[in-house]
This record gives sequence, C-alpha cells and structure tokens, in this order.
Amino acid sequence: MNRFYAMEVFRAVAQDSSFAAAARALNTSPPTISRVVGELEDDLGVRLFNRSTRQVSLTEEGEDLLRRGMALIDEFNAITEEIRERREVPRGHLRISSVVSFGQEHVAPSIPAFMDKHPGVTVELDISNRRVDLIQEHFDLAIRVGGADGLAASNLKARKIATQKLIFVATPDYVTKHGAPRVLADLARHKVVKHISGNWGRENTFQQNGNKVHYALPETFIVNSPTAGRNVVMTGRALGLIADYLVAPQIADGRLVRLLADYETVEQPIYAVFVHKHFMPAKVRAFLDHLIQIG
Repeated sequence: MNRFYAMEVFRAVAQDSSFAAAARALNTSPPTISRVVGELEDDLGVRLFNRSTRQVSLTEEGEDLLRRGMALIDEFNAITEEIRERREVPRGHLRISSVVSFGQEHVAPSIPAFMDKHPGVTVELDISNRRVDLIQEHFDLAIRVGGADGLAASNLKARKIATQKLIFVATPDYVTKHGAPRVLADLARHKVVKHISGNWGRENTFQQNGNKVHYALPETFIVNSPTAGRNVVMTGRALGLIADYLVAPQIADGRLVRLLADYETVEQPIYAVFVHKHFMPAKVRAFLDHLIQIG
C-alpha cells in the first residue's frame, strides 16, 4: 500500500464527506476510493469513517489522523516541491573544493558575481590541494588540475572549465639589469624561482617548434606554491616559470614580460569534478556554466 496516496484519498473523502466526490476529485472510481480507505483502516487497525447510505463522517480516530497526519503530508509535499524546484532554480548551499592557486586567483573572485545572479544560493569554498572525497565529505564539486583518469570507473564526472600552461616571466627591471635568456641553457646564469609540489615540477616538458623538450630548471630557490613563485618574480630579483592564468593581468599591464616565448609547457586541462546524477541540481549546473563563461 502506498501510504502517501492513501492519505491523500483519506483527506479527499474527509473534506467532501463522500466517496463519490473524492473519486471525481482524484480522477478515479468510487470502488477504488473505497478499497484504498479500507486498506488504510486495516493497516492502522481502526475505523476512520462512519458510513451510512446517506452520509460519511469521521470517527474520533479519523479526526485525529486528519488533524495530525495531514500536517505531515503537507510538509512532505512542500519539501518535495522545493526539491523539484531546485532542479530548475538555483538555490541551496553550494560546497566547492578547489586547488589552492586556481581557487584563490580564479574561483574565489568569481563567486560574488555568481551570487548576484543567483541570490538563493549560499557558497562555501574550501581551498586545499588535498583531493577530497566528494561523496563522503558532501562537496558538490571540486576543481582539479590535470587529467581526469579513473573517473569512468567511479560515479564522478568531469567538465573542463579552463586550461593552463607554464610560461617564463620576469619584470622589465629584471631584464634591464640581467638581460633576457635566449635558450634554456642560459637559465643557469640567472636567479630562477622553481615551483615543486611533491614530485611534480622537478622536470618540465616544453614544446618548441612542435618538438618536446625535457628540461630541469636550476634548484637554487624552490617554493611549493605557484602564487609564491609569482610574488617572488614580482620583486624584480628573479625570473620564474609560472602558470599563465596567474600572470596574465601583470603581462597585460606591463608589470611582467614574457621570456623564452618559444618555450612553453604542454597545456594542462582544469576540470570541475562532480558526482554524476541523472538530475544535476540547478545550483551545480549554474556554477559550472558560470565558470566556463568567465573562462
């Protein structure tokens, strides 16, 4: 027995004091209404209606069920309707995990504009290079750099939202004082800040004229944060190999210049990873579209 349907039938009979009127309201037959009410009474072990040839009236138990049970049904209907609306209208709390630099430089600044467009959404952004478990830790999506290997075997799905490549940069003042390197070997005579995270970054693969070149930068000054590397370069006392999105504004306004333009690393995708569901919540879909739109 479908108890929720049975309760709707019970309410319809109670409101109209008639099995026939309830059948018309619910677009079914009087025998069906009578059967459902009978099953509900059998399930509860009480009689809900006093029946006669002229009228149908609630018993004391029926009045109690109508007063208390219908409040629960109405609340359930309101909740389910609200959840259905969330598929269409972004609302609710959005939890995002992002790698540090991209999260600080790109994701966080984009959130106020997103919230302006969707005032029904509140946002929590967790900045960490730790690979979170979206399901166990209740994250709606995570921003990750690099491949999306292994997702096909899980219930996660990825959508590419941006790309990054590493480029050599320095301040104009640094170039004036120390000159610009012409080939990779010239870097040995420069002060270079090198970003290493775990085993990543010890050797880089560059593309030059369609060919791949493997090269390990000098390790005289190592940092484990790309943002820190950029900030070192901005002092004018070192050059660095920095993610393009981190230095694009400084290149645009002339505070940094690009060096060794013939050498750039292989482009890496940046993905938004989320739990694969048949119905994606509108808040997640809207935020993905927002990230792609702003590039």
